[in-house]
Amino acid sequence: MHVMTKVTLSVGGVLLLISAAVLVIGGASASDTSWWDDDSIGDEYWTGETSTTFSEKLNWDSYYLVYVEEGYEVDIEIYEGSNGGWGEFESCEEYDDCEDYDIIPGYDYIGEINVNASDDFEIEFTENEDRSVDVMIREEKIPVTSLLGMGVGFCGLCCSLLLLIIGGIMALILKDKPKVQTTIQIDNEMVVVQENPDESLYDQDETA
Repeated sequence: MHVMTKVTLSVGGVLLLISAAVLVIGGASASDTSWWDDDSIGDEYWTGETSTTFSEKLNWDSYYLVYVEEGYEVDIEIYEGSNGGWGEFESCEEYDDCEDYDIIPGYDYIGEINVNASDDFEIEFTENEDRSVDVMIREEKIPVTSLLGMGVGFCGLCCSLLLLIIGGIMALILKDKPKVQTTIQIDNEMVVVQENPDESLYDQDETA
C-alpha cells in the first residue's frame, strides 16, 4: 500500500478516537449542569428592592433572570460597567416565555439580563408608580468549556471521517499492481525491463 495512503488512514483513525473521546467527555460534563433543563431558573444571585441599586459583578458566560414582586411593573436601567462592559435587558415578552419561567411564588418573571464582558455593573430598578417592591436576580451559568469541547469533538469527527474516506479511495486507486517483466536478448546481451505503476526500473544483466 502506498505510504501516503497508510499515513492518511492512520491519522484518520487516531483523530477519530481522540475526537470521539473529547465529544463524550464534553457532553458528560455539560449534562451535569442545569443549563440543559428547559425550566431551569439558575441560582439566586441578588435580592433587593426598587429603592436600592444593584452594584455587583455580572459574568459574560451567564445570563440573569429578573423577577419582580407579583403584580407590579418595573423599568430597568443598566449602566456601563467599570471596565467598559455593557449589558442589556431583554423582556420576556420578546421571546414569549414569560409563563415558562414564572414559577417562583410571589414573583413575576419579566426577562433576562445579558452582558458582553465580565464586569462590575450598576442596575437601577424603578417601579412605574415609584413604589418600593421586591426584585430578585437569578444567575444561570452557561457551560461554555463543555460546549466548546463538544464542538471541537464534533469537528474532529467530521475531519477524521473525511480522512478515512480519502484514505480508502487512495487505497483503491493506488493499490499495488503486479510487476510486468520483459526480457530482450540482443547479441548475447540480456536486458530486463520491469514496469511498475509507481515507478519504472531498468535492470541490465550481462552474460558472458
